Amino acid sequence: MLASKPATLRPRSGAIPDAMIVGVSLFELRRALSKGMNLGPFEELFDKWHLGPIRLMNFAAVAVLVILFQSVLKPLAVHPLVLMGQASLQVFCVHLLFVFAGLTLLGNASMLSGAKQAGLLAVTFAAMLITAKIFSKAEAKQERQPKTNPSDGAPQPREPAIEPVPVHTPLSSAVTPLPAPAD
Repeated sequence: MLASKPATLRPRSGAIPDAMIVGVSLFELRRALSKGMNLGPFEELFDKWHLGPIRLMNFAAVAVLVILFQSVLKPLAVHPLVLMGQASLQVFCVHLLFVFAGLTLLGNASMLSGAKQAGLLAVTFAAMLITAKIFSKAEAKQERQPKTNPSDGAPQPREPAIEPVPVHTPLSSAVTPLPAPAD
């Protein structure tokens, strides 16, 4: 019997130049659009809010490059970034809190001063990292808890959070009659 290897989806090595050309050219085009270039009726193809097809193609090109160069990118997976990735929802919520704090600091001004920008950025990253550490510790604590009853070693049955209500109760026992109207 031959042991079969699991199928892995890996782009062919000839896809590197194609993906690089697509990725770089669309990056430059997106930069030009942010500086005021107008595409007229083709603007919808690049719209990120409606997942324009060109955006999807750009994402696919970048994904191919990341897959092909994952051995080069692996050292960039430093522990703080990995922690923030594992608690990404919570970190994103804290990030939103600081976005609104930045908007509050901004007020009517068009830009924050350099010191305020640096301070807000440092506090934001620190808060996001602290959030990630808190949630990673809470998750690790939950994983360490035993899932069996220590007295007999048998797994504990899960108890329902809400008591079930009988479905077939007679209507007369559930509803009290209204008094008869006075004539």
